[in-house]
Amino acid sequence: MLRQTFKSQGKDSHIKFIASGKAALEIAQHRPLTAIFVNQNLPDMDGFEFVRELKRLHIIKIPVIIMTTNSEESIVLKALREGAYDCVTRGTGDLDTFPLVLDRTLARYEVDRERVEMERAITESHHQWLAIIDGITDYIFMTDGEGTIIKANRALAKVLGKHPREVIGGKCFELIGIGSDAWTEMMKNLPCTEEMSINEETYLISSFPLYYNGRPLTIHVMKNVTEMRRLKDQLYHSDKLASLGLLVSGVAHEINNPLTGIIAFAELLKMKRFDEETNRELQKILESGERCKKIVENLLTFSRQRTPTRSLELINDIIDRAIDLRSYWLRSNGIEVVREFDADQSVFVDSQQIQQVMLNILLNAEQAIASTKKSHGKIIFSTRHDRDSRKIIIRISDSGPGIPQKILTKIFDPFFTTKPVGIGTGLGLSISHGIITEHGGTIRVESNEGEGATFTMEIPTGTGSIYNISTFTVSNDKGTPDAPNPNGSVKKKGKEDFVF
Repeated sequence: MLRQTFKSQGKDSHIKFIASGKAALEIAQHRPLTAIFVNQNLPDMDGFEFVRELKRLHIIKIPVIIMTTNSEESIVLKALREGAYDCVTRGTGDLDTFPLVLDRTLARYEVDRERVEMERAITESHHQWLAIIDGITDYIFMTDGEGTIIKANRALAKVLGKHPREVIGGKCFELIGIGSDAWTEMMKNLPCTEEMSINEETYLISSFPLYYNGRPLTIHVMKNVTEMRRLKDQLYHSDKLASLGLLVSGVAHEINNPLTGIIAFAELLKMKRFDEETNRELQKILESGERCKKIVENLLTFSRQRTPTRSLELINDIIDRAIDLRSYWLRSNGIEVVREFDADQSVFVDSQQIQQVMLNILLNAEQAIASTKKSHGKIIFSTRHDRDSRKIIIRISDSGPGIPQKILTKIFDPFFTTKPVGIGTGLGLSISHGIITEHGGTIRVESNEGEGATFTMEIPTGTGSIYNISTFTVSNDKGTPDAPNPNGSVKKKGKEDFVF
């Protein structure tokens, strides 16, 4: 009779009758169904239990209509509470209502399905936004007018060592460390961006007003700019040092002219006859002038901007020039410089760059010793020639406080420094490492905290790869000089022979 009823409405092509609830559940799991009419009483379960099983098996996209033998309100309400879409009375006189109930149920189901899809999309979008906010490493939080945090991302909770739920409800100036006066002033000027120092870190805090449900709120974004600020200050300091280098070069040139006159007139005066005491004093003037001249020459060499050029140099002379540049400050700080030179082999280097390396390490050693506030200190320069490896080995040791092991591997990193801004740029050792590497050498440091530090550099001498030896003979006679001998021997035809 039901089939005939649906047939009259053109809806009988897919009707299937199942004898038990268990069999119906099996079909519902594996076949797409438009709707299910289920008896209130089944051989193996009742209709309400059938609806619950559909939910348990997550088969929730099929509208269910419970067929009941009576239409009591309690039965209908129970069916709806359990999740059924509708109820219909089962009887021969009610069969015509089944197609109508099905149409109504499907129409309602379509509306509900669209609503569920919209809710699902909204929920998914909400979760995506939460994931995005939590994925941002800047600290994001929302406060009310009292400064109470009502939302916070994971980055803020992590830096505070708390779960996001534990952050909510706390006062931002207590948890984050923003002073209450600073907070009040910031709230007066919304939107605003302020730079604040919190727990020795620098933060850029941007705050924006928000009205939600008629309630005034504020969104804050905190960005840690400590490292950025440090790099900016160091670059500014480096620029000042570059300008200072140009100034030193100009001053040195200006000093050179009167200095030449002082030395020349001191030498002229020495050529005249004076008593022994006057001659001694003139000699002191001359020696002091020569010393000033040497310092000026070193300053000009060090500050000169030019393309690196290499030549044969004695490493001991380069070290002496670097020490002479700092001799006054070394004496003023009570620092003794010990020279233990045992290398007489020339090296093929850019003397200006190597002098810069020596001066950088010397300055670090000097500042390290000065930081101990001791009345005396010592810096030892030692050189030796390793003939087996064809390298000049330079060691610079100081009696400073040493370098902590935890930062020992970082000291050659660009911009890494433990000194306050304005004293160190963090570039000296990085540049030194680059210069030594460019020369085919190596640089390393050894240190135990409290026992000073030792820098060791190894620079190839270049012997065997630099020199081109040609041998030829020049005669004192008027004849033509002999051609080079490919065997390297000298054919003696004249009175003098020269080997280059």
